[in-house]
Amino acid sequence: MLLASLLILGCLVALASGRVPPVLAFAGTLTLAGLLDVAPSNELLSGLSSSAVVTVAAMLVVAAGVVHTGIVSRATRKILGGASGLRQALTRLLFPVGLASSLMNNTPIIAMTIPAAEELEQTKGIPARRVLMPIAFAAALGGTITLIGTSSSLLIASLAGDGGVNLNFFAFTPVALPTFVVGIVLLILLMRRLMPSGPTLEPNPLRWRVELPVADRALLCGRALAQEGLESSRDFRALSIERSSGDFPVGTTVNPGDRITFESNADGVRELWANPRFGHKERRLYEVTLGADSAGTLAELNAHDDVDVLAALGTQDSLDESSARPGHLLFVTADSKQVVESLPGVAMATDAGNRAPQVAKTVSGVAILGIVVAVLMWGRFPVEWVASAGALAMLLFRVITPRAAFRALNWNLLGVLAGAVGLGAIVTSSGLADAIADWVARTSGDSLATLVVLVAVVAVALAAVVTTAAAVSILVPIILAVSAGLAVQPEPLLALLAVAACLSFVNPFSNQSFMLVMGPGDYNFRDYVRVGTPAVLVTLTTATISCWLWLAWMQ
Repeated sequence: MLLASLLILGCLVALASGRVPPVLAFAGTLTLAGLLDVAPSNELLSGLSSSAVVTVAAMLVVAAGVVHTGIVSRATRKILGGASGLRQALTRLLFPVGLASSLMNNTPIIAMTIPAAEELEQTKGIPARRVLMPIAFAAALGGTITLIGTSSSLLIASLAGDGGVNLNFFAFTPVALPTFVVGIVLLILLMRRLMPSGPTLEPNPLRWRVELPVADRALLCGRALAQEGLESSRDFRALSIERSSGDFPVGTTVNPGDRITFESNADGVRELWANPRFGHKERRLYEVTLGADSAGTLAELNAHDDVDVLAALGTQDSLDESSARPGHLLFVTADSKQVVESLPGVAMATDAGNRAPQVAKTVSGVAILGIVVAVLMWGRFPVEWVASAGALAMLLFRVITPRAAFRALNWNLLGVLAGAVGLGAIVTSSGLADAIADWVARTSGDSLATLVVLVAVVAVALAAVVTTAAAVSILVPIILAVSAGLAVQPEPLLALLAVAACLSFVNPFSNQSFMLVMGPGDYNFRDYVRVGTPAVLVTLTTATISCWLWLAWMQ
């Protein structure tokens, strides 16, 4: 037991230091545990075949398919379109974001809301830094409402299943839902006071010329650019609308077949390409540097059916008339990098973004997600097989390509989850879980309130210092042992663990979503402490009370 304790402690120190990649910390710990015979090898490596890892991988593909349709960005802009102030914007956005996060991975949802928040700052004067952090917090809270909302929830379910406790789709909802509602209300009421607006970020120079065609059935048809938030932003500005009868001002209603010219920076090019309103072809975006043998005009590159020149740096002429000079930087779209690199005059090509959103696949993508959720709610089939079937359906119905599906897999996350399962095996097999459970039972006595508070405080503190996966893998076996020893139902305590492990708001590096908004929101560590401290105190208190009431009702 002493050796197991030292291994666990060493792993936690490595994770907390931030100098050792989590995957490496887990791999090193499991290797030492195997060499020292701390736990059976099959248990240490059980994470490689864990249902949690399989489910997370499959749901990443399903989420990528839904995001690929552009529905997230369209819905976000639609929701924010009528907002007139900060409180109204948060009220309109936070609840939908949280509910969406209960069914999908948080990261793509956050990524899709960032351009909408920046657009809100430009059009309505609502600072993006007052919107982005609440969005990230709402996604973290909402992800705990269902079993599939976060990878840590799926990990809890997998570890609990190994211990003989089967959790259903809404196993965490009695604790997570009231915590989510209270947390969202707190952010809506206090965000203006908690977060200063800060300076408006200066836009980068708009030195790229962008020309975007409008497809026949594009969502933009019959609308003005200003109505869709496409006339101007911090990263781009519309110049003209070109059609067969001549050039028209940017306030003109857009028709099918129009070509819209923008001036933009590099971020604006990517944002315009990712916008689903143009009906872009299903191609990838590449940044291209022309070589020393470049000659003629860009029209010669555009002559290739497999490649379209989207933007050029530092030119005032139309793209077809612009010279193809050595060192010229371009954005082009194509089916593959190999196609771009095979073009004459291309010296280097780098991947600059995902495939364009495919609006035509929206019904298929949303339908598949809906069926997956409905079957999981039914509860007749294993979670990992239902999720896998959903991922396969995304491929069969061509909502997402095999290459895009492979790109959607977060191998670092999957590696961490696999390692966390092995870490839990060390805690269980060594007898460490039983020893800690005995101490918790003696400390809490007959007091359910003390037990609940202990679980809540330890979970939130551990998750804030190390990875959520590590915290969960250590605490699940302990909770199961405590529940057995005190003859209480483990479900409320596991639900509390799922919620508390996601409440590491004060540490931006504890959650990928928190890190994602750090740059666009111009946040520093103090901002997360300022907003996160009251948010953690209020939400953790709510979760603790909800768990205690649930336990008391079950007694």
